[in-house]
Amino acid sequence: MAEEQIAFDIYQPFGPSVLKTKLPQLYIDGLNKQSDDILNDEEKSKERDWSHNLAGNVKKEISIDHMAIKGLPEFLATISEEYTKRVLPDYLPEGTKVAFRVWTVSQFAGDFNPIHIHDSNLSGVCFLKIPPEFEKEYEKEDHHPTAGCLEFIGSIPNHFARHSFLVKPEVGDFYIFPSWLTHQVYPFRSDGERRSMAFNVHFTMENPMKGVNV
Repeated sequence: MAEEQIAFDIYQPFGPSVLKTKLPQLYIDGLNKQSDDILNDEEKSKERDWSHNLAGNVKKEISIDHMAIKGLPEFLATISEEYTKRVLPDYLPEGTKVAFRVWTVSQFAGDFNPIHIHDSNLSGVCFLKIPPEFEKEYEKEDHHPTAGCLEFIGSIPNHFARHSFLVKPEVGDFYIFPSWLTHQVYPFRSDGERRSMAFNVHFTMENPMKGVNV
């Protein structure tokens, strides 16, 4: 996996950099299958319930065993390291270890995620499903469409300064960003499920100050 070329863009709309790429369909299928297996089993759903650790006003948030999906751990590690090398080249000393916490969020009509941050080094999200009628609902919001959108908030509003970055969900779109970057998810009204994978990236450094320029 490490030898494959991963195409991505890095956006810097208001200071913090946001990387965007595409999650390969193989991993989307694996994440959806594991999520469906858990959600369709009442006992597994209770065991994997992750909602008590999250800020969302959402009923179905479950932890995911990303290690069970072949190639996904390597993909997450590669893209996290690429983000760090491009944005802050001296941040990761040699020997740094990386660990992930992965979960999926199944959002239905009326569910939302209030403004929040994560407790990690980096965080990320990828869209796995959108409701069948989502496009029609989005198009009806002709003034300022936000139904089901993810919004990053980087600063206070001001002249000549972009303070937010609104993301319309598209299956496969994958974003990674600093964990302290505030963000929120808007509700939608149509029937169906909006499913996303979210994750936290934790770097463990043998010598945290080695190689870091301050």
